[in-house]
Amino acid sequence: MKPAGIQWLPLLFVLLFVHALDATASVFEQQIDRPEVRNALERFLDRERSFVQRGLDNSMLYLPVVRAALAEEGLPEGLAWLPLIESAYSVRAYSRTGACGIWQFMPQTGKWYDLRIDFWVDERRDPFKSSKSAARHLGDLYRYYNNWELALAAYNAGMGSVNRAIRYGGTRNYWELCRKKLLKRETRQYVPRFYAVCEIAGHPDEYGFSLEEGGGFPDFEILTTDRPVDLNELAARSTIDRETITLLNPELRRTLTPIGRKYRLRVPAAYFAEVLAVYHELPEGQLAGVSPYRVKSGETVSEIADRFSVSEHLIALLNNIHDPKRLFAGRIILVPFPEGVEVTIEEETFLPKWGFNTQQISYRIRRGDTLWEIAARYGTDMETILAINGMSFESTIRPGDEIAIWVETAFCR
Repeated sequence: MKPAGIQWLPLLFVLLFVHALDATASVFEQQIDRPEVRNALERFLDRERSFVQRGLDNSMLYLPVVRAALAEEGLPEGLAWLPLIESAYSVRAYSRTGACGIWQFMPQTGKWYDLRIDFWVDERRDPFKSSKSAARHLGDLYRYYNNWELALAAYNAGMGSVNRAIRYGGTRNYWELCRKKLLKRETRQYVPRFYAVCEIAGHPDEYGFSLEEGGGFPDFEILTTDRPVDLNELAARSTIDRETITLLNPELRRTLTPIGRKYRLRVPAAYFAEVLAVYHELPEGQLAGVSPYRVKSGETVSEIADRFSVSEHLIALLNNIHDPKRLFAGRIILVPFPEGVEVTIEEETFLPKWGFNTQQISYRIRRGDTLWEIAARYGTDMETILAINGMSFESTIRPGDEIAIWVETAFCR
């Protein structure tokens, strides 16, 4: 039998860990004299001033949520400014590599930390869920490295990159690893940018920025739905607007709540009774689920709807199809099916194929380009372009963006 005193060791470890974290809270504000941090600060005051101000403005909505998540894990409050350099505190931020949300979680990291990503929702965009996961992730990184600079570098580049740099550099000093250029450029700039933002957030007036006090995420109540709800119809039948529902439920990827499972929909607290009454007045849906379907050449939304005896409007709603005439062959859409119909629902993931004659090229987006036209021009398909660039059908491209394209060498000129 173990001595009685041994049971205090886990508690003692936790207390020591929390004390160590508290001691680092002021470290984030004591790095401004470093030349790397000063350079980052000057950049924020000049070329990236609008980016920082936009992040400060956006932060007022989510700061209380983020701070609560950090406090629950016993992490320094200063980490609440990390989403500013990640995403300018935008829940809709989406990188070309597939990172998403205010914390810019990659899909695999999000799944490791229990964030659901499927056709219906992307919980990386939910400030409550993603902040809890980010706090856990940051806490895990700090426990591993016992150093915030290395932990933050690993948050940006991944533990593998940081561990390789430490192994080759023979040091655990972040600044020395940067000096030796063993970390990629983005990671060498990442920690200084974070320290610079902490400095600005601590003294906004001194640097000519505005930081409003108060604000916070709107008060809400949870409406548990047991059938799919068209959010446009819900808004049309009540006095709340569609934008408010979107603001409260940023994880939703469709204007329809999930089919085949219950969903916890956030609604404004002041309008909960009204929305609840409207919900019970909505027509009873007879949909049991959805199934993936690959569009054939020449098919239209109307033809697919007729084939499966479902609403054309519902198919368009499910798949964010704004122009039925732009439906292209090969695209996988989800088609709803009625109760009583047996359909196997599969998680279908498109995996591009790399052949013996495949070559990757870079393409810079020009004004007027569409991914469908680019795919046709290079003899590939749109799904392959989306997959290898970490994009989705909802992603947007802008002139000047660079994307990767896989082409057959026989096609290259």
